[in-house]
Amino acid sequence: MTFLRFNIRALLVLACALLACGALPGVAAAERPTLERGDRGASVKVLQRWLGLKADGVFGAGTLRAVKRFQRRHDLKADGIVGPGTWRVLRRARAARRSASSRSTTSRGSSVRLLQRKLGITADGVFGPGTLRAVKAFQRRNGLTADGVVGPATWRALGVRGNRPVLKRGRSGGRRSGGLPIRVRRAINAANRIHHKPYRYGGGHGSFNDSAYDCSGSISYVLHGAGVLNSPLDSTRFMSWGSAGKGRWITIYTKPSHAFMVINGRRYDTSDRQHDGSRWDDDMRSTAGYTVRHPPGL
Repeated sequence: MTFLRFNIRALLVLACALLACGALPGVAAAERPTLERGDRGASVKVLQRWLGLKADGVFGAGTLRAVKRFQRRHDLKADGIVGPGTWRVLRRARAARRSASSRSTTSRGSSVRLLQRKLGITADGVFGPGTLRAVKAFQRRNGLTADGVVGPATWRALGVRGNRPVLKRGRSGGRRSGGLPIRVRRAINAANRIHHKPYRYGGGHGSFNDSAYDCSGSISYVLHGAGVLNSPLDSTRFMSWGSAGKGRWITIYTKPSHAFMVINGRRYDTSDRQHDGSRWDDDMRSTAGYTVRHPPGL
């Protein structure tokens, strides 16, 4: 009997420890207290971890904003109060994130393609600028928060049931940058620095750093950022620059009147600024009449 009592006591201690660290989300969520701004303690830390925040245990202004944002995305009353309903959805969202993180890149690409088919756009499996615009437009039409993040509420509005990963555009402006050569990552970062800057004929030719850029000036800036170009070139000079043909990661399409580039499958083109002010675009344009070049080795 003494041995049995000892084991029961040990199991109870273990269960309490698991609850304290949030390792038993089903039970823990059911017993979590209602939280609001000004609260402190272990449950606030659990809340912050589940929201992806720094867990300092203080329900302050930052936590309040994150709670309201989460509630809006999941069709809850956005009052910033974490009661049983919000805890339940937090638990489900946490489980969905864990499930999504265990899926392969192909699975995520399949979800993006499904999203794109539902939106009626080209289903290439890449969440780029065009997909982002289509998502925001759909969300506005359906009374959702137009943040471009495809969570449970947006999936439901699209008519998709079952667990799907939360989708959003990556920071690279194109495909995810993990595994890309360092020069390609640098090119993407450079492109992102000027992708909303205005167009000006001759911009970016006197110096790489300018307040506005034309087509070849933009390309020059990006290639300089990648470490493969020492001085700006115009579109005619790009026709004989580098190596002939398409590159594996970066391709330049150029003719005397215009030039654009494709970086890791995404088009970067000043002519697309008329759509949303960005040089990035998901869709390819006709390449008839263009000379095709690429940076050596890329």
